[in-house]
Amino acid sequence: MSPFGFLICALLLLPLRPTTASAEANDLVQPPEKGIAARYPGDRGIGADPDVILTEDFEADPVAVGWMEPGGWINFRLGEGMEIVGTKPAAGTRCLQFNLETGKKSSGTLMHLFDDQEEVFFRYYRRFADDWVWPDGYGPHDAFVGGGEYGGRPTDQDFEILIDFWRNGGTVARLASSRPEAFKEVQGAWTASALERDGSPSVGGRPVPWNRSEPDLIQPGAWHCVEMQIVLSSAGGADGVLRVWVNGNLVTDYAEVPMLAEGKEGAGINKVFIGPYFHPGSPRDQPHWVDQIVVAKSYIGPVTTNP
Repeated sequence: MSPFGFLICALLLLPLRPTTASAEANDLVQPPEKGIAARYPGDRGIGADPDVILTEDFEADPVAVGWMEPGGWINFRLGEGMEIVGTKPAAGTRCLQFNLETGKKSSGTLMHLFDDQEEVFFRYYRRFADDWVWPDGYGPHDAFVGGGEYGGRPTDQDFEILIDFWRNGGTVARLASSRPEAFKEVQGAWTASALERDGSPSVGGRPVPWNRSEPDLIQPGAWHCVEMQIVLSSAGGADGVLRVWVNGNLVTDYAEVPMLAEGKEGAGINKVFIGPYFHPGSPRDQPHWVDQIVVAKSYIGPVTTNP
């Protein structure tokens, strides 16, 4: 079974649709008007900002390292599955193209390690082919931020916070773990509190409500800026924060989120992973793209063209 096939067994959906109750309960911090990117037009020089942890714009060939080695993208391979192209980048002159083939679930992945953090902002740009056809079923798992104890493969760690697209491209966030024995208590606590507070309908058969707004749909042919903020909860506590922006618009805003089981004190957020994985497999050969990846300690925001 693939890592993502194993992961789906333990997912907890945190989708995004408001009710009166959820809007009142989640009236939290509004999205900043300007973030780090506003100080760096076209993202030029953004990597030098003191709040930026890592950045990748594909203007130079990405640094690749061995498995779980620090300093670059782990097991990054250019070839038939992935290539750097100069076609319609989100900014600059180049972007990363994934070549998804008929029946295939994936065509490549990127993972990067960094020092443990208690709060992380993760932004990246996504585009799908103009004539893109969504697979008839769930997917993709698009990207995640994770951390805690690591067991040897990308999804074998204490927690992952995922960005997924639900069937037709609705942008959603998930709280998940491939270690259900450690995560069961966390999952149950979050599901119960969310239902009690929001009382919204479930999506995809999972008893957790949409929050704040209908999910932004990822439209084929257009670049979309996706950013999430994770404030890690205390071990056994319900004090984490999860927010998602799409094109600079706040689409989900959850507080009081449990993320770590008891006994996981000292765990930190320490990796990002981009590995679009389509469970049903692609119905046709079709490309999709990633660009302008930034991980930071404060809100980043979309690429700007003016100071």
